[in-house]
Amino acid sequence: MSKAVSTKPLEKNSFEHMNWIKRTGFGSRYISFYELLIWLIYVCVFKYSDYASSSHLPRMRANFPFPELIIFAIATTLYVIPFYRWLGPFFLKKKWRIGLFFFTLFYFLFVAKWTNLLVSYLFLQNNHSEVMQLFYEKQYQWYLHSVGLRGYKLTETMFDLLAFVSVMFTRYAFETEQKKHALEKDNLVLQLETLKAQLHPHFLFNTLNSIYGMSLTGEPDTPEYILRLSDMMRYILYDCQQSKVQLEKDLEFLDNYLQMEKKRYPQADIEFSVENNAPGQYKIAPLLLIPFLENSFKHGSHRVMDSGYIRGKLIVHDKELEFDLSNSIILTTPQQKAAYGGVGIANVKKRLALYYPGTHTLKIEEDQSTYSVKLKISLTK
Repeated sequence: MSKAVSTKPLEKNSFEHMNWIKRTGFGSRYISFYELLIWLIYVCVFKYSDYASSSHLPRMRANFPFPELIIFAIATTLYVIPFYRWLGPFFLKKKWRIGLFFFTLFYFLFVAKWTNLLVSYLFLQNNHSEVMQLFYEKQYQWYLHSVGLRGYKLTETMFDLLAFVSVMFTRYAFETEQKKHALEKDNLVLQLETLKAQLHPHFLFNTLNSIYGMSLTGEPDTPEYILRLSDMMRYILYDCQQSKVQLEKDLEFLDNYLQMEKKRYPQADIEFSVENNAPGQYKIAPLLLIPFLENSFKHGSHRVMDSGYIRGKLIVHDKELEFDLSNSIILTTPQQKAAYGGVGIANVKKRLALYYPGTHTLKIEEDQSTYSVKLKISLTK
């Protein structure tokens, strides 16, 4: 019975999610919108309404009486900006959780009180409305002469804390996720370098042995295979330094690899066709397909059985690359099957999610005699 190892694209992968956020700018826009919403709804509406309902102000039949109180509400809340923008995130980055707790208590108790005292004094000194005079004076006197916990408006302070601590944690969560994504992307680059380093000595050793055998028998096509090997080494060392390469260069590398392996296994049934209907138009992430071919030659039954085979095709049409590959395998234990593919295939899956988020499908299936790969990628110029 067939066992599907992977049957759907990595749509839920964190790379794809963060790539979408980066492409759309959703993260920064969401944070800015949420922050603005807190200021508009909580400060300009809720706190304003609380001030406007003060017993020191006359009752007026209007939707927004005393609009200058909106400015007053904003001014009395400005003290939270240094906290949720810089000071709180500093404690979070240092992972000083207990320190953040006590610092938050200190900040919202003492800084809030002295900020309100200063703002009330400034508005009192610059007030030109007799209606607002009593309100500002009562506000100022409250903070000036009150001592202990009576010097605080605990309900107002608590709402300030809840509203803007939520903004702080939202900003911190998005920034942390973006940094995590950047680290994972850097890690993928390192994994690509590791992949090249693994491919280089392993393949070089086997190919040199084959060329050495050809030279001993005096085969006339020995120089041709030396040139193929030279082209492959040049591709690995220089062209693969870029995140994307011309598709033709990667296909040429695959062809050279296949020709080398066919020379090593002349008795094997190896068929691989390439149909590129858009030459020179598209680019692809380097060394993306080679791990599948390498696994076919590494684990295929052609190494020990004359009936072993490797069959594949690669078609490029309508801005899409289709890659199909299948090979016969040697019967192994379940424990050995789990190791098939190894780090190389895991690396390919991560790179697909990173470079082709939402624009690829990968299906890997395995049964008792066959291992097959079907990959589709939407190409870009």
